[in-house]
Amino acid sequence: MSITKSEILMNRDKQFPEDYTQEVSDNIDKLLILLNKFRDLYGIPMSVSSGWRPDTINKKIGGAKKSNHMKGLACDFVDKDGKLAEFALEMDKQGKLKELGLWLENPEKTKGWVHLDIKDRGDRKSNIFNP
Repeated sequence: MSITKSEILMNRDKQFPEDYTQEVSDNIDKLLILLNKFRDLYGIPMSVSSGWRPDTINKKIGGAKKSNHMKGLACDFVDKDGKLAEFALEMDKQGKLKELGLWLENPEKTKGWVHLDIKDRGDRKSNIFNP
């Protein structure tokens, strides 16, 4: 089962059409390709907890001022048991996050969810970052 654009949009493209730009749409399309490659490797359905966030929503929930969610570059997934985070950490150790072009927010900072994004942070040994 693939992650869909509508899951990432969370109907916010209809609620905030002025914020849903072509750039955001294109970014989400790129993100989806990589997230679905990751999901295929994981082999278990993943549930979106926070996808695209227009500025209004991002401020309301206390998101980072320059959140990649606002640009369509990031997605969070439910991870109550920590298994998705464990898998993502192992993927990073194997260099697979780097191969995919995905970045993982340090799971120590995201208990209960996993944040993946496609913001390029340069060539590093690990594709794990701290907020």
